[in-house]
Amino acid sequence: MRLEALSHEPLSFASVFGDWVRLTDREWRQTLAQPVFVAFLSGVPVGMMGLRFEHARKLAHRAKLVSVYVRKGARGTGVAARLLHEVTEHARNRGVLQLELAVNSENARAIGFYQRHGFVETGRIPNGFLGHGRENEEVIMVLRLM
Repeated sequence: MRLEALSHEPLSFASVFGDWVRLTDREWRQTLAQPVFVAFLSGVPVGMMGLRFEHARKLAHRAKLVSVYVRKGARGTGVAARLLHEVTEHARNRGVLQLELAVNSENARAIGFYQRHGFVETGRIPNGFLGHGRENEEVIMVLRLM
């Protein structure tokens, strides 16, 4: 699913398909040291969301939402909302008080989704995403879980 996401939506991710396709089995397992949630419809994976927890004591109340992807055929079905709910509850149960994410400023659909679910924009990073001959702003968004 991760490789599909990187190949079908290359402008949506900081990672590059060519880097991930060469990972060894050991490297793949290391990426799963942090939780990744996968949604299934009729036994077929159609979406994913990952969490990256902070480990430093003064940052342990924060987590980052990463690797968000829903297959085009499953978009608009509520899959992303259900995934976000599960990820949020998991984070909350781990003591996380704040979810954070970064999204390409040109991804209006994703930004709208996050806003509908309570995320607020807290800033932008000029040229946050470089690649494919383009420079795009990165929108930083936060959801308080308290």
